[in-house]
Amino acid sequence: MNKTIKTILLLAAALVAAGCAKTPKVGANDANERYFNAWMEVNYPDLQPSGLGIYVIEEEEGTGAEVKEDGFIIADYTVTDLEGNISSYTSKETAKQLGTFDTTAYYGPKVLTTIKTTIQAGLADAVIGMKAGGRKKVIIPSWLMTYKSYDDPADYLKNSSTGTNTIYDITVRDFADSINNYEISQIEKYIKANPETFNSKIVNDTTGFYYQPIEAGNASEKFAKDTTIYINYTGRLLNGQVFDTTDEKIAKDNGIYSSSRTYEPTRINWGEKYTDITMGSSKSSTIKGFALTLWHMNPMGKGIGVFTSSLGYSYNGSGASIPGYAPLIFEIEIVEEPED
Repeated sequence: MNKTIKTILLLAAALVAAGCAKTPKVGANDANERYFNAWMEVNYPDLQPSGLGIYVIEEEEGTGAEVKEDGFIIADYTVTDLEGNISSYTSKETAKQLGTFDTTAYYGPKVLTTIKTTIQAGLADAVIGMKAGGRKKVIIPSWLMTYKSYDDPADYLKNSSTGTNTIYDITVRDFADSINNYEISQIEKYIKANPETFNSKIVNDTTGFYYQPIEAGNASEKFAKDTTIYINYTGRLLNGQVFDTTDEKIAKDNGIYSSSRTYEPTRINWGEKYTDITMGSSKSSTIKGFALTLWHMNPMGKGIGVFTSSLGYSYNGSGASIPGYAPLIFEIEIVEEPED
């Protein structure tokens, strides 16, 4: 047979065989793993993995409460990618360095949960077992930045492909089994530290809610359910940071003034029970703690409500000024209806 024809036939047979061969199965993180391993070889060639496959760069031991599963850590942190680009942080100094500092924003420790499927697997692996006061800087591969949980560590590499390689520098400030109990303890510390404001007349009629009358007002009168009243108020975090107020001077003094807002008493629409109280002409609903504070007040009275996040903005917080799981303070004064 002609040599050229033989060559063509052999090539054709090879192509057919190649077409019939099984395509090798590609893992979800094959490319990610190659990139990560190459980066580690260049930057931390001698660093060995621990736990699920995280890499601890720096570690400082703490002496406080130990972080456990199914709890809540109060922590400061800075989060970057492998190139050092910062994606998340809690520090005011970091915000200033990045040129993103905002006088209306909250900076400081935030609450993270260690409950499975609500924290990334790699981060949970890093923080569980730490003690309050401890710090850890850790590299977490992308396949461990998942909220899924697997029994076999190898399954993360096989199945998880949505995360990003991440470096966490995290300091645990405290740990709590119950976030509500923790918030109550923080409120009670705040009250105890401010005896000039809080005294024996303070009321604690529901778990996590405290009311301190400042001016009794007209105790002989009660509001009818369809009454419209007007109030001035100022809202603060336990660290004293003001996040909302009807007082223009307070807004300016605390760096939250907005020229687009009118600072004047706010309309409150009374209800048959405290959960029926609404705000403004649009009758917007209010958070429970704010409404409870009003419910304890008399006509022309003044008082302070302090309450846990379960009566406020819960785990979500509100905007940049109120973090998740934040107890709130509202000082409210019932005033005369403003003149047009």
